[in-house]
Amino acid sequence: YYRDFRNIKRRITFRGVEDSIIALQDVLYKNAFDTNIEPKDISGFILEKLSEIEEILNRDHDGLFVNLVNDLTRKVELYRSHFASLDIRQDSRILRDVHAYCRKQKPINSLYTEDYDSFSEEEKLKTISFRNAKISYTDEQDDLVKDTLQTINQIKQMQQSNGEMACHRFIISNCQQASDILQLIELFLWNGWEADELTMDFVPLFETVNDLSGAAEIMEKLYTNPFYKKHLASRGNKQDIMLGFSDSTKDGGYLMANWSIFKAKVGLTEMAEKHNIKLAFFDGRGGPPSRGGGKTHRFYASMGKEIANKNIQLTIQGQTISSQYGSVDSAAFNIEQLINAGISSGVKEKHNVLLDKPNFDTLEIMAKDSYEAFLALRKHDLFLSYLETLSPLSLLSKITISSRPVKRNSGEALKLEDLRAISFVTSWSQLKQNIPGFYGVGTALKNQEDAGNWEQVVKTYQESGYFKTIIDNCMMSMSKSDFSITAYLAEDKKFGEFWKVLHNEFELSKAMLLKLANHQSLMENYPVEKRSIAVREKIILPLVLIQHYALEKLQHDLSDDKRQAYEKLAIRTVYGIVNAGRNLA
Repeated sequence: YYRDFRNIKRRITFRGVEDSIIALQDVLYKNAFDTNIEPKDISGFILEKLSEIEEILNRDHDGLFVNLVNDLTRKVELYRSHFASLDIRQDSRILRDVHAYCRKQKPINSLYTEDYDSFSEEEKLKTISFRNAKISYTDEQDDLVKDTLQTINQIKQMQQSNGEMACHRFIISNCQQASDILQLIELFLWNGWEADELTMDFVPLFETVNDLSGAAEIMEKLYTNPFYKKHLASRGNKQDIMLGFSDSTKDGGYLMANWSIFKAKVGLTEMAEKHNIKLAFFDGRGGPPSRGGGKTHRFYASMGKEIANKNIQLTIQGQTISSQYGSVDSAAFNIEQLINAGISSGVKEKHNVLLDKPNFDTLEIMAKDSYEAFLALRKHDLFLSYLETLSPLSLLSKITISSRPVKRNSGEALKLEDLRAISFVTSWSQLKQNIPGFYGVGTALKNQEDAGNWEQVVKTYQESGYFKTIIDNCMMSMSKSDFSITAYLAEDKKFGEFWKVLHNEFELSKAMLLKLANHQSLMENYPVEKRSIAVREKIILPLVLIQHYALEKLQHDLSDDKRQAYEKLAIRTVYGIVNAGRNLA
């Protein structure tokens, strides 16, 4: 701002603007260079003085150089004193532990009985009192408790220094009940925040299939809670809700995840309209289709009027940012695609045909069948062992390629529920098997054919843009799979039969998808993208083979030097495969 202001100061030397210029010079210079000054939000002051200068230029000097003032004004309006908003995110299970810790401290211990954790959800909602309190911490805090409480205090400091927009959203991962949100609000009220000055938006993140199915009911409990209702009114009756594409796929498989998110959005929209809430969906998307990636603009264009779309937010991961927004041309193209999707969905206001009973019932059965197939795979005794042995999963913690750790509870043995979705999907993509992007779809389609319902499935595919996008993205995921690379495993004593299970579902899914789309090959209707994938797969192939070689060597007893060398070799191939393959992590 100071640099732009200096340009304005050099150009605008007219009568009448001196006082505003001097005031801006003083504030901007001190905030730019004086390290002893107490940080505070100065954006309002800057805008006020710029507005005064603009008014004088237009009134007395024929608007000369007003374009320079407007340019700086736009920047300040966009970036204020914070540049970008920071979201805070923590798992609900951690937040429950922090709440339990605080309940043992004075004076909060007088408000809760020791058996609070055993209460039903209804009993908890009646017990939560939202009383302001200043806790006297006497017990020792573990690292996560200390970090969470410090974060709550630091958010307040950030808002005072950089304005409310610096940090005003707290996302509750793995949100399973209304009390997860309300208990977090209590943590704020017990740690320096006042109820009437709670300038925070609390964003539930529904991730698993089970959580998505109960999301609307959870939100109704919040919308009807007197305290939360009053708080929401103070925030403009606007509620952000985050939906996790990655974890829902890890939990229920590709088809069930997409169907669960669709139903959740319909139910949440209906509930928000019932309570006059302005709803904004915040979609937690990754790069590949199994994490909500793929043809994102087609996904949003096919939503239908039953799903809120006035304000849509989505996460874009680092690797995808560089490929889709790394240049002016690619950024402009992808932004135009998303804007077009919003306009297409908003202007047409079409009824989503998937809500018609024949289509809805068909997808409901297919999602259930695919879920059961995926669940059976997840429960297989060799599922995790296969991933740990044959993919670079155990090495991902040494790679700075994802935004979060490989797994939650990093000090404990690997369990599927703790494994991060990013690591889960990345490991399968490194194997060139992309199981999360298709597994169970072939079984679901085959079951419909065997039940004599194939014509209805084809009709749904032809009429529903949403279902068609799901199928197209599934085909894209399968186009990046190559089971011939791991065909040698068919004869492996330990993993042979498991590999055949994976391969058989791949071949079944491929055959059924081609039949459904009436195509001869995957992605036949997207020849440019199909060719692009084929070119990139040729580049990746040597890296995949080198990785398999390195991982096989790591299964044997090695000296420390050799083990480090093979680990480094495998890690380097992960970087190459992810970057050259695009949308793989």
